[in-house]
Amino acid sequence: MEQDLRSQIKEMSRALPLPAEKAELLEKAYLEVAQTGITERVPKAGEAAPDFRLPNAVGIPVSLLDARAHGPVVVTFYRGIW
Repeated sequence: MEQDLRSQIKEMSRALPLPAEKAELLEKAYLEVAQTGITERVPKAGEAAPDFRLPNAVGIPVSLLDARAHGPVVVTFYRGIW
């Protein structure tokens, strides 16, 4: 599996406009994360995510379950204050 994952990462990183040394760092970081086994435990595309609570854009905690009560949910992550 590791070789298959490595091939997928290389293929994806070739599509990015990155210098070779940056692409190698990206590949190394992804493999380190993958080797922890966490990638095997995350929900796959189309699977339901477990309930969680995160702050919204203004800092108010919102649970996935509460948000889903109003319809489909898209979760995004961003850094900083805009």
